[in-house]
Amino acid sequence: MQSIDFYRKKIGAELQELLNMTPREANLEAQFILQFVLKETFSQLIIQRSKTVSKNDVHSMDLIVKQRLVNIPLAYIFNEWDFYGKTYYITPETLIPRQDTELMIDILLQSNNKESQLNILDLGTGSGVIGLTLAQHFSCAQVTLSDISSSAIKVAEINGKNTNVKNVQFIHSDWFESIKHNNFDIIVSNPPYIAETDSHLLHPELLAQPRIALVSEMSGLKDIKHIVQNAKQYLNESGMLIIEHGYDQAMMVQDIFIANDFNNIAQHKDINGVIRITSGIKI
Repeated sequence: MQSIDFYRKKIGAELQELLNMTPREANLEAQFILQFVLKETFSQLIIQRSKTVSKNDVHSMDLIVKQRLVNIPLAYIFNEWDFYGKTYYITPETLIPRQDTELMIDILLQSNNKESQLNILDLGTGSGVIGLTLAQHFSCAQVTLSDISSSAIKVAEINGKNTNVKNVQFIHSDWFESIKHNNFDIIVSNPPYIAETDSHLLHPELLAQPRIALVSEMSGLKDIKHIVQNAKQYLNESGMLIIEHGYDQAMMVQDIFIANDFNNIAQHKDINGVIRITSGIKI
């Protein structure tokens, strides 16, 4: 048997060569695989890099690498992924949480008192990571998580139980169709926003994820337009709508907010300095 450091390099080399990853991407995924199998943190693996890996753990790593080499994303192999410091249950029926989306949590935490009795709606919740994260940080809030996919709602409900939050409810709804309340303080959404003709959809990571949660008509803007056009009927006075969108859609989304008479429109840059989130206040 070889050391942790040996398998980190071995797995990284395989991923880089066979999946055409950059060295950084391959090494990062190798690290994730080691952390998952060995149940250790990043720092623990660095400290113990000379430690010998057991035969059973090597076998587990080999099985994961075989699945990864046929382009199954790690989140679906692990059936879990991290978001805002917590680990959530993930299946192929839900999108894989992205670090960039965590910016929405930061914005809402900065603009609202954590003790506020907010009424929050997470539209198109998927695995529930956005709504459940908000429910954990705003413990006095009531958070409604909705999705058109009944499979996604089941995943979100499991995550709700795993996080042990009590201030949430789950609704099967096509956007606002089954939403009965009209007094939300915050509506948050990470809707489908990729155009049907976008070449990024051919990337193996996206091919594995549910198309219904990725693709929208009208150059990726149909669902965003629908949400913005209808949101004011469900918001309190001075309520906020906050939406994630594509890297090249900032101006178009801003225009949609303006056309629907939102006030205090703000656009927010992700960790790469690209505008990916737009928010506005109901006048």
